[in-house]
Amino acid sequence: MSTTSSELEQPEYVKLQTNDGVIFTVDTRLALQMGPIRKLIILERENNITKSEAFPLARVDAKNLQFIIKWSASVEDLKDTVMDRLSILKKQLVEDDADYEFLLQLILAVNYLQMEDLLQATTQLLAHAIEGCQSVEEIRNYFNVQAD
Repeated sequence: MSTTSSELEQPEYVKLQTNDGVIFTVDTRLALQMGPIRKLIILERENNITKSEAFPLARVDAKNLQFIIKWSASVEDLKDTVMDRLSILKKQLVEDDADYEFLLQLILAVNYLQMEDLLQATTQLLAHAIEGCQSVEEIRNYFNVQAD
């Protein structure tokens, strides 16, 4: 049995710094799923630059990035089934005792990072929650939105 050079390669890691100053070291494969970071990594590779500083994530806080990392690890080996990704999302939100305010913040962070799979799952979950409401007032109460 032979092994290829890609099988022998060690995983690469990059540092990401959230807007609240927390630095995470993540696998480059995950970072490459994040649109703004992917562009920076590609530029570095094209210019043969090695950066030891953390990549800044201006619109992502530590709580959101930690959730994103956890979710990405959970769905890494899944086939392209939206329902599995959605059920994992629901399970993790329950485990983290997250509220809808967190879900809304997560949607904004994931949209900024251009992570389409998680964006689809979070917005679908939000849509299901809105569909379950019977009135505008119930939606306002559910999502803590003040009336005009």
